[in-house]
Amino acid sequence: MARRRATQSPEGQISLFASKETPDAFRKAVQVLHSKPKQPLSLLQRKLGNAWAKHAIENSADANGWWVLGIKDLAEDVGFDSNNRQYLKESAEALMRIVFEWDVMSPTNKRPWKASVMFPEVEIHADVIRYQISSQLRELIVKPEIYAVIDMNVVRRFRRASSLAIWEFCVRFEKISRTTEVQWEQFRDMVLGETAEARTYQEYKYFKAKVLKPAIAEVNSESNLTIELVESKIGKRVTSLRFEVHKKMVAEEVVEDARSLEAIGELVRIGLLQSEARRVVRDTPLQDVKAAIEYTKRRMQDKRAEKLEKPAAYFRHALQHGYAATEDAGEAPKRKATAPKVDVKEAYLQSQLADAERYFHELDPPDQTQLIDRYNEQALPPLRLKKKSSRAAETAFRRWLVGDTWGEPSAAELLDFAQKMLAEKN
Repeated sequence: MARRRATQSPEGQISLFASKETPDAFRKAVQVLHSKPKQPLSLLQRKLGNAWAKHAIENSADANGWWVLGIKDLAEDVGFDSNNRQYLKESAEALMRIVFEWDVMSPTNKRPWKASVMFPEVEIHADVIRYQISSQLRELIVKPEIYAVIDMNVVRRFRRASSLAIWEFCVRFEKISRTTEVQWEQFRDMVLGETAEARTYQEYKYFKAKVLKPAIAEVNSESNLTIELVESKIGKRVTSLRFEVHKKMVAEEVVEDARSLEAIGELVRIGLLQSEARRVVRDTPLQDVKAAIEYTKRRMQDKRAEKLEKPAAYFRHALQHGYAATEDAGEAPKRKATAPKVDVKEAYLQSQLADAERYFHELDPPDQTQLIDRYNEQALPPLRLKKKSSRAAETAFRRWLVGDTWGEPSAAELLDFAQKMLAEKN
């Protein structure tokens, strides 16, 4: 099961990840995603492979090319609730011996044939697992150029190995809403392994009834996708298949028209994350959004002013405070003011932390992961966010997120805030 964090810090502040699934996505290379195991993979083995790949991306190997992962942490990563550690170890050992054929979806005349085990060396000690990655795949896994974003929060929900395999196959094609068409026998071998067990499904109707239908039902009920099987036939015989793929929308999301999609594209170009851009267009009158976009673009193009370092933050301020509407009315957007004392600025920052937390949780997992990666690149090692982050790291991330999202507050905004503080005290 996904881990949840404490609801409050000692200071009474809501934790960044309170009552939410901690973002737990990683980039999985398509060459690995579109592979064919020579033996059946159990559900646990598929989850282990994902956990080891994710760990390798997030952590450096030692000087000899070994990655080290605590067995307790590994069990949590894959949602292994059982106390049967022996089974966990046996599954890890068996995974070491399974040979994969890589990148089977690419045309055979455009790729070399490659096969190997994924994890050729595994050592299991009392509390840790040490492993190495195939030399063919090490660079692809750690620094993939073409990839699908795999959310471990979704991976942990599956109870069938075939469901997980089919979901991962479909994730790669989420943005274009349909998968590549593949011969059904090849797809069977990708899901079940190229073994005698797969060969028991010599007829498509049995493979569909026993494997495809239950797996599709689980993907549609447990994952972030809705998929639909599409069969291609010659006469009455099914020759190949593909899937229609649609991302599930939250209840309040609406279908966007052409003008809304254009505004979303403009916002992404300014620097907003896609899920934030969709939410802004969904929740704000479109004329206000477009006015704030134009106001921001004029400021970006103003050669007399300093270069605008954070256009996205400038847009958020313009939209929140109605700068564009004020400008249209012939008024100055905001009066100049002397910057108030630092304690007012700190109080203003504290007031923004809850908004930053809400903003973060409204983003899609890949966008959340992107923000965390950007934060970790500039943070000191003790303050970087990990699977088990300190409260200090979470607080530092929230403070960074305020600045990254809205930029430095202007003197006028701080003055307005100070006046509101005084009014509340009186």
